[in-house]
Amino acid sequence: MFENMTPRIRTYFSFPQFKSHEFYISGESYAGHYVPQLAEQIFDNNKNAPKDDYINLKGFIIGNALLDDETDQKGMIDYAWDHAVISDHVYANVKSKCNFSDPNTSNDCGVALDNFFAAYNDIDMYSLYSPLCVDSTSSTTRKTPMIQGISPHIFSKIEGWHQRPVGYDPCISDYTEIYLNRPDVQHALHANVTKIPYPWTHCSDNITFWSDAPSSMLPLIKKLIAEGLRVWIYSGDTDGRIPVTSTRYTLRKLGLKTIEEWTPWFTNHQQVGGWTIEYEGLTFVTIRGAGHEVPSFKPVQSLQLIRHFLDNKKLPSGPY
Repeated sequence: MFENMTPRIRTYFSFPQFKSHEFYISGESYAGHYVPQLAEQIFDNNKNAPKDDYINLKGFIIGNALLDDETDQKGMIDYAWDHAVISDHVYANVKSKCNFSDPNTSNDCGVALDNFFAAYNDIDMYSLYSPLCVDSTSSTTRKTPMIQGISPHIFSKIEGWHQRPVGYDPCISDYTEIYLNRPDVQHALHANVTKIPYPWTHCSDNITFWSDAPSSMLPLIKKLIAEGLRVWIYSGDTDGRIPVTSTRYTLRKLGLKTIEEWTPWFTNHQQVGGWTIEYEGLTFVTIRGAGHEVPSFKPVQSLQLIRHFLDNKKLPSGPY
């Protein structure tokens, strides 16, 4: 029944003592695609699964999720302008030259997007207010490579490795690349057995575009909500790549009934952790001051978020 599932799901069946436990799926970024897709596969297989193959799937939670090409791109542009990253001219040029509902990119739109991404050459697109990695030997800043394309190829190059705020090391990707390119490490990992002629990088330009990804996950999410799965979407509000603006546009497009209006939620230090809105079948949460990979920036708030999701409880709406 589950022979085509991911290794993690197959591993799940290796521990029968856990098979009756509630099962949740989580992820971030492009998980906006593969988490709902995996949830659908499990849900559909459960319908005819024998007792021993049944997975007690209850829901999923995704952070800064890529969900809909049109709204993801529109929100990315609007967020950059609203946060003073791009000029009025660049903003107006993208808006006039690009039709984000059309998967075919015109040459004029491509040029406009090149100018847009160039604005992020000197800052971290994934965490607007974090420092970049500075080369201590040359006193120069290492630039984060940016994708130059447009959906449906939005993640074809996967752009740069996400940097860390103050208190974290923004050069961690340098260390990883040095380590994983060592011949002894590659030998131990049984990696690069074909002896490729270029070094391993986090985001290789040798990975070419693909075109078989759906442009929107909204029909699938609607289906899973209607089937009763618990769905939470969260967003770090300093991410410029899949910003909170994109997710808000996407959820508006989803057209769900609002159950509880936009309201702040609080940490146990009586501080605002972000904002939340509850729709019929879906909860959206922002995490204040977090970049693209929310737990790396706000671990305490992230733990609070996950605990409330698993317990199916609302986040605190007032200081406590």
